[in-house]
Amino acid sequence: MADTVLRYVRGNTYLKNLPKAPEGGNAKPAHGLVGELWVGGICFDTLERMDGYVKMEGGQDYANSTMYWHSKYNSYVLNPWLGKDAEQTKKKNILFHPAAVPSHLEGCVGVGFLEGGKLTTSRESFVLIWKLAGGGVGNTKQVLTVTIRVEGSMPALASCAAWAG
Repeated sequence: MADTVLRYVRGNTYLKNLPKAPEGGNAKPAHGLVGELWVGGICFDTLERMDGYVKMEGGQDYANSTMYWHSKYNSYVLNPWLGKDAEQTKKKNILFHPAAVPSHLEGCVGVGFLEGGKLTTSRESFVLIWKLAGGGVGNTKQVLTVTIRVEGSMPALASCAAWAG
């Protein structure tokens, strides 16, 4: 049986939020590139952390990627297969996981629906993606193999427009 192919399409707009400042420090704005994740004909909105974090290369298929339950997020997540070295060190790992604003991400991608400048229904979106990819309802032990197709490269912040949603 062929893997499910998830199309991740990068856009050219960004969202910005200012996270809570650490005690005695200043917070830097966090920027998230707005994009789309297409699964089985359904389009989800995405935010991918910009600001120099690790990223996937555009124009590439990430075969042997996995989807599984992650207790830290209390949600299903997508883990792109970045290659043997990245997987062994975990220093450059990327996850698609629940998030609302760019500061909730560190090189990762949040999935949901953009409303009022935030991703909403993120965990619910991952449940639907899980089902569309062939996961068993409520199964937190199963691991699915998928292919993530990345379309478009990460643009420079200066070449993007602020999201006007």
